[in-house]
Amino acid sequence: MYIVLLGPPGSGKGTQGQMLSKKLAIPHLSTGDLFREILDNDKHELYKPLQVIKEGKLVSDDIVNKVVAGSLRDPRNKDGIIFDGYPRTMAQARALDQELESIGKTLDVVIDIHVTKEVLLGRLLGRRSCPNCKRIFHVSQGISECPDCKVALIQRADDNEETILDRFEEYQSKTAPLQEYYRQGRVNYIDIKVVESARTADSVQQEVWDRLLELGLV
Repeated sequence: MYIVLLGPPGSGKGTQGQMLSKKLAIPHLSTGDLFREILDNDKHELYKPLQVIKEGKLVSDDIVNKVVAGSLRDPRNKDGIIFDGYPRTMAQARALDQELESIGKTLDVVIDIHVTKEVLLGRLLGRRSCPNCKRIFHVSQGISECPDCKVALIQRADDNEETILDRFEEYQSKTAPLQEYYRQGRVNYIDIKVVESARTADSVQQEVWDRLLELGLV
């Protein structure tokens, strides 16, 4: 099954992707994680183009498409992929359609997670992560180190208010139009709304799973 997760940065796409990955036994492809791996290697051919991430800007369609195209052809991903953070533009969406068609596949469902600006700020300003296992935590939990890896949690450099707001506005202008594109009957579409910061990832996952069941996809 091929799934696209839509939603602004901090909407919980990563968490939902990981949970779905375990349930469906298909890989969760986070372009954000792939980009950060490249940024840790200044010898990588895409290191310089990806510096725009540190400025809170989106990576060019051409670069993102190159990263994703390679993953689609990876034998480990032959049973499907959960796309997290891709596509973000119309050009990327069309490129994904073309890449899937070239391997005889189609997109099965889009899961659109709507989160308010207030909820995003609360989540991202307090977000901390483990540098080893990438598990995500929040300062409200009162945890300063990963319980599994026993290493100090870190805050991402781009988790500051100015960058968060810039990313949110950029998402609204460049990525939100994908909603109309995918709602034109091209693919199954699931809307999930998160308007309270107290809503848990488990409750969101249950709603997602229930909708997948209704559509006969699981």
